[in-house]
Amino acid sequence: MKKPPKLLRLVSCLATIVVTGGCLSATFVPTSGAYPARASDCNIEVFSSAVPDLEYEEIGIVEGEGSAWKADLEDVLPKLKEEGCRAGGDALIMQSSETFSQGRDGIQTQRISATVIRWKTE
Repeated sequence: MKKPPKLLRLVSCLATIVVTGGCLSATFVPTSGAYPARASDCNIEVFSSAVPDLEYEEIGIVEGEGSAWKADLEDVLPKLKEEGCRAGGDALIMQSSETFSQGRDGIQTQRISATVIRWKTE
């Protein structure tokens, strides 16, 4: 039996790693002025329904996406928080979440969006 060429085995191995590893991404779109970035692991709050009765300013929208084995909220949320911190946000207000299949193989994908806010100070 003839062995497959080395390059073909390498490509096959890399494709397997990508498919089984899943993918995570997040992007931030500003809606108001720029703020100094905070550390990507800052202590940013997350609200899914009621926001505390404090004044805040919306500074942008962050959208995250996870696929394959990384398509759960627990997988995508850290990326959303990281982008919110980099944008200078103090908190995220969760907005929407949609799960769908994509590609010929029907890979499960979850897309989540949140509003990034900063608390107003006097």
